[in-house]
Amino acid sequence: MAKRKKKSGAELTTENELLKLKMMAEFGGDFAGSEHLPPEVEHLFLKQINRFHHLHEKAGMVKIYDFIGAPLYNHVHDLSDKEIKKELKKLLALLRKKGIVVESLSGVSDKEMYRFVTEEIFKQEIQNIRMPNWTIHMLYEEFHPSDEFDIKNQCGTALAFIFDKSFITADFVFLDEMKSPLGLGMEKDELIEKIDTFKLGFNQMMFIGAEFKVINIDNENNIAHVTVLADFKTQTQKGRRFKTESAEVNFVLSKDPNTQYWMIEQLIYEGL
Repeated sequence: MAKRKKKSGAELTTENELLKLKMMAEFGGDFAGSEHLPPEVEHLFLKQINRFHHLHEKAGMVKIYDFIGAPLYNHVHDLSDKEIKKELKKLLALLRKKGIVVESLSGVSDKEMYRFVTEEIFKQEIQNIRMPNWTIHMLYEEFHPSDEFDIKNQCGTALAFIFDKSFITADFVFLDEMKSPLGLGMEKDELIEKIDTFKLGFNQMMFIGAEFKVINIDNENNIAHVTVLADFKTQTQKGRRFKTESAEVNFVLSKDPNTQYWMIEQLIYEGL
């Protein structure tokens, strides 16, 4: 049997352009930026996207419980804590095997996660599509928003920006019009410039973690006050030992009543 001749880069490029035109005519959209991919990689990518679109058109909706094979399970109140942990592990593994990853970023208990999976996730509907390496991520916090979690997440991102040189930017957690440590008006860019200048004083800097000491949330006025103890390592010059340091940082955050996003409007740290 004759061996199929491998297509040249020019032939693949031409075929890719034709495939793009066909897909844009069928499904709409554009493929901006894909021209930087090697022709063979772009070809595989386009074929995968094309296959997904065709499956998407034909697929109906199905409950996740049925999608994973309708497994037998017990009600959360019929299981002991030890049994819940074991059964939860089984269900999460089964979901993962079917391409569905269920997680909690805030670390809810096994009991609550088991309840969440069996009483909420199982009832959710998804498209009945099965594709290799296709994963659906479902977060507990998307179903049960938590002000405290969102506030910690915003402050944690800001701390990583301040105390880790590998963290490039976190301007998305700050309001455009902020307040200085003294309570005066301040531009977001001014704060970012101060942080960048602070980081230039070290050869290396790594954020280790944070202890949230105080979190006061005033939901009536959509404002929160937070005090955090941040731990980080610094190296003043290349080759020198790292020094572990701690710093207290105070935040004031405000919540946009329309978007429900918490944003940092004031940051107080004596090192800046």
